[in-house]
Amino acid sequence: MEPIGHEGLGRLLKLEDDLHTPHVVFSTNDLTESADLSSTGTIKIGKTFDLPPSPLGLDSEKAPYLQLSQSIAVIDNAYSINPKKLVEMAAVFRSEAGYSRLLYAPAVEPSQMPILAYLGVDIFDDLNVELRSSTGWVLDSGEWIKQKEQIDDLFSHNRAELSRWVLKIRNAIANGKLRELVEITSLHNARVSQILYHSAPLLIEKGARVHSLIRSNDLSLNHPAILDFQNRLSDYEPPAKEMILLILPCSARKPYFKSSSHKRFYNAIRELDNHLALHIVSVTSPLGLVPRELEFCYPAAHYDIAVTGSWSASEVEMLRAQLAKLEPKKHYIKAIVHAGSSSEIMTDLVKELGLDVVNTRVERPSSYEGLEILQNIAKMTLKGVPHLNTKDRAEGEAKGLASFQYGENADFLINSEISGRMPYKLRCGDLAAMSPVVGGFGLTMNGGIEYSNQGGPVVFAETFKLVGDLFAVGVNAYDGDWKIGEQVVIKQNDVVTAVGIAKMTPEEMISMNRGIAVEVRHHA
Repeated sequence: MEPIGHEGLGRLLKLEDDLHTPHVVFSTNDLTESADLSSTGTIKIGKTFDLPPSPLGLDSEKAPYLQLSQSIAVIDNAYSINPKKLVEMAAVFRSEAGYSRLLYAPAVEPSQMPILAYLGVDIFDDLNVELRSSTGWVLDSGEWIKQKEQIDDLFSHNRAELSRWVLKIRNAIANGKLRELVEITSLHNARVSQILYHSAPLLIEKGARVHSLIRSNDLSLNHPAILDFQNRLSDYEPPAKEMILLILPCSARKPYFKSSSHKRFYNAIRELDNHLALHIVSVTSPLGLVPRELEFCYPAAHYDIAVTGSWSASEVEMLRAQLAKLEPKKHYIKAIVHAGSSSEIMTDLVKELGLDVVNTRVERPSSYEGLEILQNIAKMTLKGVPHLNTKDRAEGEAKGLASFQYGENADFLINSEISGRMPYKLRCGDLAAMSPVVGGFGLTMNGGIEYSNQGGPVVFAETFKLVGDLFAVGVNAYDGDWKIGEQVVIKQNDVVTAVGIAKMTPEEMISMNRGIAVEVRHHA
């Protein structure tokens, strides 16, 4: 059993050469019934495994929630459990089952399989398909439609379609698109929509950080990566006091500073005296506000949205909350809003928080006329603003980014010798440097040592010459907690020998004997 991919709480496992999870078993070939309720049936997943017994009167909504055999954990009635309760149960699936058991949810609707895979289910069956087929329903892309044209062997047709559907779920995990598939199925399925809504806090806390593109829509306001970014904005501070807040529109290209429009904005303002006192913050949905220093951070550099120029009431409330986290009255002297179709909304929101604001009232912000107006207004607004030099600006940028990334463990970076400039050359001494792969400050070896001293997460490996990635078989302990996709420190004989990106959760590293545990970026 080898983990080869994760998204949310879901996992893509390689069981045999041509056998992967999520996997579907078929009742005619792969399931045998138990002789009585106290004995076990079997399930064939490549090999044949015993199923756990089903005691009479068992309440599947009271902990422990899962029935366990040596290799299989079963969640009964996953198709009908209250959505909020199901998410509560999902929070302890792995603590009950461990990582070496496969989690099996019998008789669920195909439309619920993506969300259940997202919450950690490994195995499904065709029991629901058998029932639906007997009454003339046709399975099409996870949904049931009434048969209008005669299909010779409807049972075989629907089984084949179920196999294709589960393959689609596997491919979605492999490509970081499972969330997108879940959102699509939720659009016309109230139960899936409810489960998805209630799962957000759990996925923020425990879900894998997969740096895949988010194709934004209304549901993205509740995407765990979006909510996590917005929550962590509370840890961020602008580079200096008494700056001018410059609110710009987002761009199709990410990070924004690489786009042609933002290059034109920068060229217009960099000619001004004391232009470093202008702090660029981009307005966008679904993230809200993205300060220039955070443009590398996930998911600010990994989303796509159709720009309509209109904002829903929920989006306006989101912008209001995000702006309040920046504490504009505390950090800025004045604001300039040069955000095109978003300018009126942002101007009103800034005024609500008591900060003087100038709206450039330009419909096409990156046009020649728009840039000229921006330059003139910025020039006038900067008069009398305390001068901000390059060194102080860089130190402030590093502090804001480090606090956003590392929270209460950021002091080792904040107190280091800051050098360079955003976006690519900013460094925290010999401890960390900007890394598009990490999405912010990537730790060096010395940074890993200091991070572990600050309480950062540590993976303890067996004693051997580590020359590549660290595999799960070489892990014997851990200290701290992390999510898949976050940076960890590797120690051998209590000495830091590498730093890298976690590819498994802490308990998964200990439980599994195969698969990459840490993708190593730097060795001793």
